[in-house]
Parts: sequence; C-alpha cells; structure tokens
Amino acid sequence: MIKPRAAARVERDIFAAVAVLSVMLGVVACGQTSAPSAPLEAPTAYPINATLEAPSPYPPYPMKAATVEVAPTATPPPVAFTPDHRLYLPLIGQVVEGDAFTTTPEPAAVAPPPPEPTLAWPDPIAGLSASKLGLHTLGSGEPRVMELVRRVKPRLVKAVGDYGWLAEVKAVSPEIVTIGRIGQEQPEWINTTDPVAAGHAYVDLNLEQYRNNPFVDYWEGWNEFVPIEPARMRWFAQFEAARACRMQALGLRAAVGGFSVGVPEYALMGDFLPALEAARRCGGIFHLHEYNAPTFDCLVTTGVPGIIPGAPALSLPAGPFSLRYRFWYEGWLKPRGLGDLPLVISELGIDGVSGSACNSPGELGWKPYRDWWVQQGLAADGDQAYIQVLAWYDEQMRRDSYVLGATVYTAGAVSPANEWHAFDLHEIMVLLARYLAGQQ
Repeated sequence: MIKPRAAARVERDIFAAVAVLSVMLGVVACGQTSAPSAPLEAPTAYPINATLEAPSPYPPYPMKAATVEVAPTATPPPVAFTPDHRLYLPLIGQVVEGDAFTTTPEPAAVAPPPPEPTLAWPDPIAGLSASKLGLHTLGSGEPRVMELVRRVKPRLVKAVGDYGWLAEVKAVSPEIVTIGRIGQEQPEWINTTDPVAAGHAYVDLNLEQYRNNPFVDYWEGWNEFVPIEPARMRWFAQFEAARACRMQALGLRAAVGGFSVGVPEYALMGDFLPALEAARRCGGIFHLHEYNAPTFDCLVTTGVPGIIPGAPALSLPAGPFSLRYRFWYEGWLKPRGLGDLPLVISELGIDGVSGSACNSPGELGWKPYRDWWVQQGLAADGDQAYIQVLAWYDEQMRRDSYVLGATVYTAGAVSPANEWHAFDLHEIMVLLARYLAGQQ
C-alpha cells in the first residue's frame, strides 16, 4: 500500500476504472462474455492442498480441484464491520449553554483483545512449504508471525520499517527469502536530478540501515512509483538500474519496481526494461503489487487482447489486476531473454480496486468480504473462505517458475485504530499456517 489511504485509492481507482472498461470492451470485441463479471450462481472451486508440478500447457481456466476439508471447529461469532463512512450528527451529545454549544465527552472506547485461535497450530514441517504464499508485516508486534514461521517456514517474509526480528526468521531457515522496505523517498528528484546520481545517492542515504541488517536478502526502493508518462518512467528506470548495480557493488541486493496494482499501462512497461535488465545483471529481483475483489479471478480471462490498453492476447489467464504480471513476462521479458528474472508479488490482498465488477461489494481489505464469500458458498465461514481465495492465487503462481512468491498484506495491523486493520491477518494466521503446512 502507499501513503495516506485516500490519496492511494484516488490514484489507483483512476487506473482501475480504465482497466475495467478496457477488459470489458476487449471481451465484447472478441464476442465473449467474461465469466467472472456475471452474477455468481455457483461457487468457484478454490483448491486447497492440490499437488502442483507446474503442468504445461495450462489447463482450462478457471481450474477446478478438490478441496481438502479443514479440521472441524466451532463456527466463530460474526465479526461486526464498521464502515468507513459515518453519519455526522453535530447536535447529538451536545449541551446548550447560552448561545454556545459544548460537547459532552464520551468515554474512550477500549478495543477488545484479538481472539485466540480455536484451531490447533500444525505440527512443524521439515523444509520450506511448497506454497508460494508468504507474509507481509508491519513491525514486529504480531506474535503469531514467528509461530507460523517456526512451524511452516514460508518461502517469503517482508518487513516494513522494522527489520531486526528478521534475524530470527533467518535462524529458523536461511532459505526463507527476506525483503525489507525503508519508507524514505525523494520525489523532488524526479526529472530534476540525474537518475544515475540519484540512484547512487539513495543507496548511500540508507547504507547504514542496510549494513545493520545483513539478514535482509533484498531491499526495496521507492514504494508504488506512479509512472504517468514515458519521460517519468524512463527516469525511474535509470534510477532503479543505478540503485540495483550500486547495491551489488556494496555486497547488497535490490528489489526493483514496486508498482501499485493496475499500473503501469502496457506501453510504459517497455520503458522500464533497462531497470529489469540491470536487476538481472546485478543480482536483483523484480517486485509488484496485486490486489483484486471479490476474489482474485475477477476479470481474469484468457485469449482476449486489450485487457490493459495495447496488451496482446495471452494464452494463459491474466487480468487487469490479478495475474497482471504475466503481461510483463509474456509480452516484454521472455521475448528479450529476461524471462528468468525472479519476481515477487510484494503485496497481495483483497481490496475493492475493481469497483462493483464481479458483484464485488467494493470494500477495503478482506474482512468486509467474509459474509459475501459465505453467501456465495466458498466456505462455511469467512476466514476459511479467504484461505480458499488465496489458494487459487497460489496455484496460479506455482505455474510460473520465475515467481518466487507473494507476501500477503498484512500482519501487524491488529488494532482497529490502524488504517490497514481490514487487511490484518491475525485472525487467520493459524488457518494460513495449516494451509502452508499441507503444501508439500
């Protein structure tokens, strides 16, 4: 995610509206009707514990697989959802004194403690989970993160702003890929400073932090850069290329890119190729963010041109939001010999970027979708339904050898006061661990 929520969603929603219109027009032009856009009459089978050996060619989409039953447990009480928009009644709770209003103070609300797990944690597994789902974290205050790491060894763990605890992750397994993001950006440099000098300067500004945290495998740069137009994208490409190779010279490794969901457009992808070539040459990786709603298969289709403006038809599932990364690889990287550049989806989650497409309630975060998923028959309760939704995306990723995995957004926003609370994974951490343990 980015900066303040309102600014982030305004930027993203503009691109989202264009993308939704593009895919719908593209489907109509091809004489097809996009299945995910129609009312859901029967639930999609989201596979859990399917054994995947990266079959080729791709089976017809959507893929069906048997669902492994999760151990029975009591149905948890419904979770109340408080919408972002509230009715403002300025006179309620106020006392009139003469010509002035004074507000009667209300007692401070005390948030209840998060519920304890009702399911048992899985037994520890020997090696890494075969799943490509990992964890995105905000700080180190979520105790269930390390419990999950110790038991099921996810392939990826990302930390934002607090990295010292990643040493413990590496102690559990040196094979777990760790990613760090420092929240420092200098937008005033864009198109005003030489991009190579700027890339070197950015590394030097953060060098002490890098060296104090040697257990971070890859360091991200700027978060969700907005390309807008070719000159701006070309500047960023040179900046990221210089940053990646400067880091390699210092014994470090970079994650380049970090674009938000739904951007950039197809033509601008080509302007970023110098950064991707440099990342491959200088030991870095590529990373992107992907969100969708109400499930990850919304607007995903096969063989339709123009799903994003100018993009060719692909022979495998792709969409304007989910699996958008395949346009990078199939359209740009593989034809240029860069198809083995490792990719990480460094933020993955449910968010109403697609508006009302696919009957989506259009809410922020996965928690508001619990009841909707249950009504659609995805699972008996909303928490298990989210695991099913994530499992579908996991299955798709595991068919692309260049994808290292995805870090699910997010752990560490347990407090209802946190703006990202609707994305927080605390309540499903045990369920997620059980899923990861079953992927062998």
